Amino acid sequence: MESPFASANSGFTLYLEPVLNTYYKTYQNIITVNIIPNGPLESMVSAISTSKLSPFQQPGSFSLPIIGRGHNCTFVLLRYPKAQCGGGRPSFKNKDYFMGADDIQSVISYLQNNGYTIDTDITRMLHKSRIIVGGVSETRLSGDRRMICMARYTP
Repeated sequence: MESPFASANSGFTLYLEPVLNTYYKTYQNIITVNIIPNGPLESMVSAISTSKLSPFQQPGSFSLPIIGRGHNCTFVLLRYPKAQCGGGRPSFKNKDYFMGADDIQSVISYLQNNGYTIDTDITRMLHKSRIIVGGVSETRLSGDRRMICMARYTP
């Protein structure tokens, strides 16, 4: 049986999320997405394997696909189309591939100029509520991810 919520993927959420850059052995805050969105942004989102941020972290039951022991799949927003980032497999070796906190304004402008609607009402409501959208999760290996906004493709 399929849930009626499973097909409601025109909306997506952007987060700022800390990940371990396994190449440079440093932490990096990057913009992540909960799903691969519809529309032109799809060519700018790729799945990467993320590692535990701490040896003490014990991942729970993952809601996202697991890629090998201690890794899980995270959708990341790329600075360039997937085809220009190692054929869709971006590497932590090139930190410039990933969008970060300094890029949030550019990302919002890109969304507004390319057929996306930022749902400011729901985003504002969730930011003001006591419900934490993001945060530390038992189902993800990342740290304290913070919601940037919710959006949807409206061609």
